[in-house]
Amino acid sequence: MIKMMENKPSLGDNVKVDYLVEQTPDMLNPKLLKGEIEIATIPTNSAANLYNKGVGYQIAAMNTWGVMYVLSNGVTVNNWADLKGQQIDTASKGAAYDVVFRYLLSENGIDPEKDLTLKYISSPVEQAQMAIAGNSKITVLPEPWVSTVLSKNKNMKLALDMQQEWTRINGADVPFAQTCLVVKADFASKHPDIVDKFLQEYANSIDWVNKNPVAAGELVTKHDIGIPADIAGSAIPRCNLRYMSSTDAKSAIEKYLQVLLDFSPDSIGGKLPDAKFYYQK
Repeated sequence: MIKMMENKPSLGDNVKVDYLVEQTPDMLNPKLLKGEIEIATIPTNSAANLYNKGVGYQIAAMNTWGVMYVLSNGVTVNNWADLKGQQIDTASKGAAYDVVFRYLLSENGIDPEKDLTLKYISSPVEQAQMAIAGNSKITVLPEPWVSTVLSKNKNMKLALDMQQEWTRINGADVPFAQTCLVVKADFASKHPDIVDKFLQEYANSIDWVNKNPVAAGELVTKHDIGIPADIAGSAIPRCNLRYMSSTDAKSAIEKYLQVLLDFSPDSIGGKLPDAKFYYQK
């Protein structure tokens, strides 16, 4: 969305757009629960949770197909079997990326409760600090923390790509549907042309960011996103940004939500959303 923040494309006559940046999804949730935002980029499980609570948001598009990686320092990790017997630092037990990591372990025949030790750290920020200081041998982190750690501790190596493993297990047509764009349902029904124009511009923005990661990183800093330009530029190629409509992405979304439901039902509100969860013009 950063190119849209920079260019402020017109969505129609008398349409004013305010772009709001929050540092975490938790800071955005109160506004979503009150219906104060028409369009938002949030984790896919958060979208399901809101929908299952009766909050009127639908998935309009997918934008990010996984930003999760396993990093190692001084430990040989060439494949998932190498994680057996190791201590692995991660954050937020029961959160989406913890669930996905445990799912991938299980699919590789590794019992996350018996075959290794998961050490839960309070936040990715603290995880990254530990890794930078050399106090973490194996850690599971999202971008942009991956790029931050790799830039500040040259002994830390990118060991495993969780997105590649997800695709290996589930197939190339069912990628890791981590982050989405939601639209307020009543707003979309009243203003479909505005929503469609936004989605067109949004798809163009994602395409531009992928083609111009360095320039996009500079815009991230310019618009106070909270990530240094060089880190953002390094992170973008590993963020797997790609626009796909919710209807085209439905099978991937459903697979991801089913995994979360099996491992941590509360993370999506206890059930799979029904068909109305998916925005259609």
